[in-house]
Amino acid sequence: MAEKKLGYNIRIKAEKVNVEVKKEYLELAKRADDAGLYYLAFPEFFGRFDPSRIHVVPYMAAVAAITEHVKIGPDVLQVPLLHPKHIADIGSSLDIISEGRFILGVGTGWVPSEFENFGIPFKERGRRTDESLDIIKKLWTEPAIYDYRGKFFTLRNVCSPPAIQKPHPPIWVGGNSDAALRRTAQYGNEWAAYNWYGADCGIPEEKWSLEERIEKLKEYCKKFGKELVLRREPKGPKEVGYNVRINLNINPNEEKAVEEVRHFWVDVRKARSQGGGAFEMKMRYAAIGKAETVIEKIEELYKTGAYLVTFYPLSTDSKSQWERVEKEVIPSL
Repeated sequence: MAEKKLGYNIRIKAEKVNVEVKKEYLELAKRADDAGLYYLAFPEFFGRFDPSRIHVVPYMAAVAAITEHVKIGPDVLQVPLLHPKHIADIGSSLDIISEGRFILGVGTGWVPSEFENFGIPFKERGRRTDESLDIIKKLWTEPAIYDYRGKFFTLRNVCSPPAIQKPHPPIWVGGNSDAALRRTAQYGNEWAAYNWYGADCGIPEEKWSLEERIEKLKEYCKKFGKELVLRREPKGPKEVGYNVRINLNINPNEEKAVEEVRHFWVDVRKARSQGGGAFEMKMRYAAIGKAETVIEKIEELYKTGAYLVTFYPLSTDSKSQWERVEKEVIPSL
């Protein structure tokens, strides 16, 4: 029988950041921990032009300090915008603070202007990510790197704090493209999939499906001497797991749910995240409406082989969405 674990995105509101909002979201994180949630996802907007936000790293540390069981991680950290030594230190430090509950979610980024702000060529992001992941894994598993010379980074006489998890905190690779799948098989422990289509897949939408992507990931795993395992967490470095994200808005009044999604995506977010997809695309893949409808769509994702489904609410009121998840969804799964 497949494992059925749940995750939740507890982003700080895009339209407002203040002390009261901070308290509200820390309370939400504590409730999620008490409810037995497996994973809390923290969207990373380090270089983005959205409204000001609490930075993901201290935010995760604050949540780690008040929770006991739930796993935490950036979903996802844009690796090419940061130095790999910095990422390795962040990861092992958060793993220590959380007592072994940290997961490093990684991605390459997709907004050219972010790379311009940091003076990093957009076309180099994939290669930078690969080299960074190689360095991060070495920093986590070796006592020191005395001489690392790559195309983008040179490190001498450096090390990172030893993480709690061995051989290192899990690395989840986000993205649905072939490059993301290859990167998962080569460097990652799990594929952090999205259930919505992205043009970066390099194939027409009518030919795209999670099942199609899973078959492609199996091919890459075989190439790197690994096995893709479905319906459960991977065990050991030779296994690769699969979990998935879904956008949702739970409301017994479907018209109000659609209206709230439109406000969040079009008016507030300006379609600036998750690939910048159009409102129609978000509606096509999201779970919108009554709890029963949402649960049915979630069950479909478990049937693809995912053991973990992480909810990304399409709403400016994440607290209300969480309360509906807590009362109407979790008991049914």
